[in-house]
Amino acid sequence: MEADYTEDLGSFTRLNNYNAVVFLSANRDTLDDTAQTNLKQFVRRGGGFVGIHNAFGAEYHWPWYEGLLGGANFYDHAPNRDGTVETINGNDVSTEFMPDEWEFKDEWYNLVPYPSYVNVLLEVDEDTSLNGRDSGHPGHGEEHAVSWCHYYDGGKAWLTTLGHNVDVWTGGATNDEFFQDHVMAGLESAIGMQPFCTL
Repeated sequence: MEADYTEDLGSFTRLNNYNAVVFLSANRDTLDDTAQTNLKQFVRRGGGFVGIHNAFGAEYHWPWYEGLLGGANFYDHAPNRDGTVETINGNDVSTEFMPDEWEFKDEWYNLVPYPSYVNVLLEVDEDTSLNGRDSGHPGHGEEHAVSWCHYYDGGKAWLTTLGHNVDVWTGGATNDEFFQDHVMAGLESAIGMQPFCTL
């Protein structure tokens, strides 16, 4: 598998050469009108999209992109803290190797609206993330998704709000191997190397 990295919006004119696009902590309104059209056409041709962490903090005012994220968008997060990740769907290739619960540290994103019509893969236990609040946020209740996947507008989208801390990418964080393997298997499924979004 080969990958190219860019921050050049002009690269979005050549998406036909790829099987998936990854937004790794994209931020704010990063795509101009042409790039938005190219991403939409890429997905509609069956392309894969992988959104990681602050991909949920991008393109706030673009309804199609919010749909690509599972109908969800970033609202806020509490301070970076430890939490317990719960494996909700252990049948998917990106979760089949995970225990029922594992410890992890991240910015636990609150999302509004909550993801809908998606296959939830992982949640964070609200009792451990301490992300709930008495007022000021609609809240997630007992279900607080942090990874999910779905088919969207002809393409595939695999998504996780995890991945804030540098050491989960470079090694040294608690259970970083679960996170890294989770992302790699999700990417492989989005590009068609593995089954996608198994229920």
